[in-house]
Amino acid sequence: MREPSGRVCLDPGHDAGNLANRSPDGTYYEQEFTLDLGKRLEKLLTDRGVAVTMTRTGGEAVSLAKRCEIANSIPDLDLFVSLHSNAAAGSGWSSAKGWSIYLYGPGGRREQAAQGILEQVRAAGITVRSTPIVYAPELYVLKHTKAPAVLIENGFHTNQDEVSLLKEAAYRQKLAVAEARGILEYLGIPWTENETDPGYEAEVQAAVAWLTENGVLQGNSQGDLMLDQPLTRRQFAVLEYRIARLEGFV
Repeated sequence: MREPSGRVCLDPGHDAGNLANRSPDGTYYEQEFTLDLGKRLEKLLTDRGVAVTMTRTGGEAVSLAKRCEIANSIPDLDLFVSLHSNAAAGSGWSSAKGWSIYLYGPGGRREQAAQGILEQVRAAGITVRSTPIVYAPELYVLKHTKAPAVLIENGFHTNQDEVSLLKEAAYRQKLAVAEARGILEYLGIPWTENETDPGYEAEVQAAVAWLTENGVLQGNSQGDLMLDQPLTRRQFAVLEYRIARLEGFV
């Protein structure tokens, strides 16, 4: 892990006692989603050298004032990120959908952070609202946090299609990666691939399977592919030649 080069406070919204913020069918609870997403973001950021503080790490109740107190106690905090999912008015399913990010007001570093996160979310193919950046000075954590602060609504848990996504581990990871990329961009820290990221091993296995099936990766006489061994220039040249031959270039 790199030495910390930025400080972020992640705020998983609500707590385990909140049973009201849920999907109409009761299969999704906002407090569980935000904690899971927060932990995913925490790992992605800390693996890339960011010092992360969580306002809660379990189901414990944490007041809005306490969340701000935690953030305001962190010296030189770069960004406060509150995590939520949205809800439309009424008690049933709604057609309202899409990701959005809330700020106390326009301009400054908070706007810079919001634009960077939004850009990465769009690049990841996540559906955003027609007005994805919303100014909301009435929101408590945005009003009372000293550092630049954003509040992210990760889609609507009152939309039947979106709640199906929000319950999926793969989609949560997709959100986390996009938002982590945006946060790192704001901090001026380059994104680096990390072999401990969920899904990396599956990608390695798929790549190895394709290479072996197509005769590019053949291993030694005992059939050992030696995946963790350094690659010589000679071996690299052979692999490149096999790929070129497979593609019909030679």
